[in-house]
Amino acid sequence: MLGKLLKEMKAKRELTGIKSDSQDTIEKLESQTSGEHGGNMDFTTDTVIDEVADVLKLPVYAANIVESADISSDKAAAPLDQDVMDELQDYVYSIASMYNKNAFHSFEHASHVSMSCIKLLNRIASREESTEDGIDHTYDICSDPLTSFAIVFSALIHDVDHTGVPNVQLVKEHSPVASIYKNKSVAEQNSIDVGWRLLMKPSYRKLRRYIYTTVAEYKCFRQLVVNAVMATDICDKDLIKARNQRWDLAFSTPNNSSSNNNDSSNVTKTPDSQFEPVVRRVNNHKGTVVIEHLIQLSDVAHTMQHWHIYRRWNERLFEESYVAYADCRSDTNPADNWYQGELGFYDFYIIPLAKKIQQCQVFGVSSDEYLSYAIQNRAEWEERGKEIVEEMAKKMDAIHHAKISRQLLQLEMAVGESGQS
Repeated sequence: MLGKLLKEMKAKRELTGIKSDSQDTIEKLESQTSGEHGGNMDFTTDTVIDEVADVLKLPVYAANIVESADISSDKAAAPLDQDVMDELQDYVYSIASMYNKNAFHSFEHASHVSMSCIKLLNRIASREESTEDGIDHTYDICSDPLTSFAIVFSALIHDVDHTGVPNVQLVKEHSPVASIYKNKSVAEQNSIDVGWRLLMKPSYRKLRRYIYTTVAEYKCFRQLVVNAVMATDICDKDLIKARNQRWDLAFSTPNNSSSNNNDSSNVTKTPDSQFEPVVRRVNNHKGTVVIEHLIQLSDVAHTMQHWHIYRRWNERLFEESYVAYADCRSDTNPADNWYQGELGFYDFYIIPLAKKIQQCQVFGVSSDEYLSYAIQNRAEWEERGKEIVEEMAKKMDAIHHAKISRQLLQLEMAVGESGQS
């Protein structure tokens, strides 16, 4: 998918005649923004969290050129240099190797989140379908391949170098990484910096020249990555408050002007020259909110999929939490409140998130699917959860005390069951 998007990005530049900035200009910008804390654009912020934008400036949609060419088709997409593909593959392999061997926050989880992002991006309604009611419900999110690339890239790196314990524990332990990020969104900021520093290495120079060719593209890509990864921190009160305010302004205020500015009834009242900037502002605002919720949903997509998928990832998170407890990096045995905690997670985060996704009308029938699965899984957990927690706790006790791997324990259990039969 990332390779396909790179080809589309090159094709769009060729079709629209985007002129690349000089190599010296790009390299100077990269050298200024590849230090300890990644890449803030105004060089005045201290850490990544200071870069989070209330409104993203999404790439401008060149409808008159791009739609006629269909840059997403295999024929229209420019060929991708083999050197670039090699660098892309090497980058993915390198990122994978930088994920710690956690039960939940692993590269497998990052891959699952990436696939969910791709699914949601693919299911965004086409421009023709989305304007049947006079409103563009896509908000230009998929109109430029750079935006889609940045979202999938963010999913790929969003938990790299995760230590297997939550931010609150890193702060409690006075971890050096917590001090670097001033005890705020520690894991998320660190993941951005780790992924960004890797991308800035000389070995990925050709790859970077495909991702961005101008200062504007660089800044757009960086800002998208920062906002997307930081959106996966669902515990920081300040970030939550800011995101909720953005959502309310975009979708919850009945008489808010931004909610109505791209209604078809307003088009006839406003000259095109004045209306276009208004639409851009509205799409940027709503697009920012949708992108943040898209990656949030993808990060917990397992809770809104088939029951067996939810169970598998839920057990992995339980195991990761149990290991932290066994290693004295948590004061609470997860078995003590896991059952009730899952119910609360569904009631106060998962189901409200699924309803927001449905409300923004971007993802078509997928929105209904996610909400339906969330409600079904919540009901089944309420019925079976206590028994499941007891089983998981017994398994974790056996793994920890016997000091054997989960795979070996499962093999022994399977052998035992076959012997009894």
